[in-house]
Amino acid sequence: MIKANIEKYKEQLDMFSDHFERYQYMMDCGKNATPFPEEFRIDDFKVPGCVSQVWLVPKFENGIVTYMSDSDAFITKGTVTILCDVFSGHTPKEIVDNEIDVTRELNFGNTLTAQRRNGAYNMIIKIKEYAEKCL
Repeated sequence: MIKANIEKYKEQLDMFSDHFERYQYMMDCGKNATPFPEEFRIDDFKVPGCVSQVWLVPKFENGIVTYMSDSDAFITKGTVTILCDVFSGHTPKEIVDNEIDVTRELNFGNTLTAQRRNGAYNMIIKIKEYAEKCL
């Protein structure tokens, strides 16, 4: 359930009392992410409107969507890694129908700059666009 994934990250992020610790946690999520295959580092998978380069690769198999991602900046990589984890493993309908504002629930406003929040929003749009194509 997408809501459960959001809650998991919310609990993790809420453990940190200061902005720097939250930021560091998100960067660590990026540093510890699954290695990204070089062949997917192409324009077709780039997310527009992000400060850093971001690649987001969907996979639709057995009615479930999963996402792989990467970025050239650790904070952005951490952000997209979290978002992909939140939405991966669900049906396209669950992803498209999700109305929870993930960036608000995870309190990205207190962690990310305005430009990076906009980038996170663009990542979510792309995640939902990919899921919509699978419906």
